Amino acid sequence: MKPPVCDLCHNDFSSEMCHAGTGGGMVQFADYRPLGQGCAGHPHGYEWFCDEHLASARALASLSYSDARAVLTRQYAPLADYPHLASSDPALWITEVGPNPAKIFALIRQAMGVSPNVARNLLTGVPFKVIQAWPQQFRVWQEALIQAGAQVEVRYPSSKSAWAEQADADND
Repeated sequence: MKPPVCDLCHNDFSSEMCHAGTGGGMVQFADYRPLGQGCAGHPHGYEWFCDEHLASARALASLSYSDARAVLTRQYAPLADYPHLASSDPALWITEVGPNPAKIFALIRQAMGVSPNVARNLLTGVPFKVIQAWPQQFRVWQEALIQAGAQVEVRYPSSKSAWAEQADADND
């Protein structure tokens, strides 16, 4: 079976799919042909699409894969060329410090093991990444930050977001 990479834009959402079961889904087209008993591989007409393209692909499920792919390509062209990147774990980000910056300061110093100066700079530059790990590993920090009033989000890496972050870094 192919990994969870969008057939249209090549966005790799395998990390999000592995950790949360989200990020996209599969579409079975009209010319779907299942694999034979005991065969390994990926069946024709059964493709992955990221959340951005999934609804459009599902709307075309009554077409053959090649016809649907042609319609989707016309609909979304031109597509950016996102390089394939290795899958990695999601990250816990603080998007707003909230009403208790002193508590958030103490929590990020503990979670990240950073100096007071680094922690102070992070608090003035939200959003920022606190930790990148398997979600169960940062659940304690996530809950503590939320209880302290911070707004947090879990971000899953994808080739698209990593490509955009690299482009931003190149422009700085």
